[in-house]
Amino acid sequence: MITKTQGVAQALEAMGRMDNRLERLSSPSGSPARMAEGIGETLSNAIAELDQSQKAADAGALKLLAGEPVDLHQVMLQMEESFIGLNLALQVRNRVIEAYQEIQRMQI
Repeated sequence: MITKTQGVAQALEAMGRMDNRLERLSSPSGSPARMAEGIGETLSNAIAELDQSQKAADAGALKLLAGEPVDLHQVMLQMEESFIGLNLALQVRNRVIEAYQEIQRMQI
């Protein structure tokens, strides 16, 4: 059984991982080609992590619904982490689309 303190610690750890991903996206270094490659790789990794998070949350929810012995706090943390990750991905997508539209509006 996970205590409340452990649950909070796990939630903070998940938020720290998301913060680290954001820092890597916002502070690239190197040549433009290398930065583009790094951004693409970072986004691919973030999408893969998001997919893993979604699958883990789904598996936990299915176990809970099936009546298997599962820690409710852990399932809720997985679902919340997955939800936050999805919202983060949507916000990143929206920002990328806004940046692309802004570039299109630029006059040469």
